[in-house]
Formats: sequence, C-alpha cells, structure tokens
Amino acid sequence: AASSAGAAPSNAPGKHLGITFHIMTAIQRNVAKNSSNLNGAGNADYVLTEKDLSTCVQLSQCLNGRIPFVTFRGGIPYSTRSPNTPMSIIVDGMQVEPEFLDNLNAPDIETIEVLRSAGNTAIYGINGGGGVLVITTKRGGGVANYNNYAPGVVIVNQKGYSASREFYAPKYDSQTTGSKQDYRSTIYWNPQVVAADQGNAKFDFYNADEAGTYRIVIEGIDAEGHLARKVYTYDIK
Repeated sequence: AASSAGAAPSNAPGKHLGITFHIMTAIQRNVAKNSSNLNGAGNADYVLTEKDLSTCVQLSQCLNGRIPFVTFRGGIPYSTRSPNTPMSIIVDGMQVEPEFLDNLNAPDIETIEVLRSAGNTAIYGINGGGGVLVITTKRGGGVANYNNYAPGVVIVNQKGYSASREFYAPKYDSQTTGSKQDYRSTIYWNPQVVAADQGNAKFDFYNADEAGTYRIVIEGIDAEGHLARKVYTYDIK
C-alpha cells in the first residue's frame, strides 16, 4: 500500500511529511534437504525440483529454456552473465566436468540449485565465475533408481580413516598370563615410534612361544615427507 500527504516531502515546520511505503513480496524457495550448496540449502537464484524434472530424458536438452538466463551449448550450461565461461557443476558436493551433466539420470535428482548472482557465487571463488549448478541426488529424501546409472559411471562410497586401536599384548608380569602359551602370529605393533635426533629409536616386546623365523617390518616417514621401509628376520629356536 502507498500513502502520501501534500506535495513534495518536506521537514519544514507546519508542512506534512510525504511517506511512501513499498510492499516487498517474499518468494518461498524449495529447499534441498541434502544440498551441498555452500550458501546453505535453498539459497539460490533458482531451484528446480524432481517434479520439474519428471519428464526429462537428457538433462541438457530438458533444462535448456527452463532456467532463466541460462543457455546450453553442446550440452554445457552458460550463464548470460558470463556467456564465455561454462557454469561449474557440483554433484553431491563434488565438482565434475560440465560435460558430465548428461551422464546423470533425471529420476535420480532431487533438486538443481542455480547460482548466478555475485552474492551466491562469491563463496565458490574462481570456480563460481561463470555461475554454479548445485545438483543434489536422492540420498534418503526420495527413491533413487540405483540400477539405472548411466554407462561408464561408477558410484563409490569411499571410507575415511579410522582411529587405530590399541594393540593387545599379554602382561607377562602377571602369574596368570605367564602360565598360558602364547601363539600370536603378530607379536608387536606400534604406529607411533618416534626416532631421536640421531635417527635411533628403541622399543621392547616379547616373542611368542612358538619357535621359527620372525619378520620385522619397519615403515615410516620423516619430517620432510621421505618414506622409508626395511624388513628384518630373526630366528627363535
């Protein structure tokens, strides 16, 4: 609504102050629950959902004309803000080549977030110069067709590093332990042997009760990143 009183606004005594109110309309954006958008889920210039992609076969052809101010040339998206720089493609947090777009199956996509404005692309640095398409696949929110991935695409869930467990060694100072036979195949393991300034390190361990040839494998890395490995053997009779 707008309201004004009198002529031109004035702060002079005895004059009415003209005030104009502008009504802002908030547009609710579709939020991708699992989005890897660095701005936060849904903070995009435009969002396509799985409903918008329900009839898509080839993504580049399907999206051409559906995303405002984005065109496709040779299957690669370009923003009209940077017509000579391809848009970056982020799939579940991983940047892929622009040509990878058509390797995705539309039924497996939950949302596509389009980042064009400087405010949304700045967080991506130079990778956001041409704009960014943040694609979130179905990882729980919907039902993905895992049996119909594009040929040549391998999906790998890479496991991270796990914390090392404390290596078990019998307590030979205990009378109960000393009465039992020790037939361990690995008798000592220590992931944190730190050498002194001269390069020497000392550690102690008990041999098993079985006679034979034992092997010692020493592996390490120095402060400058040089790797080292040495194997020794000794006999227990």
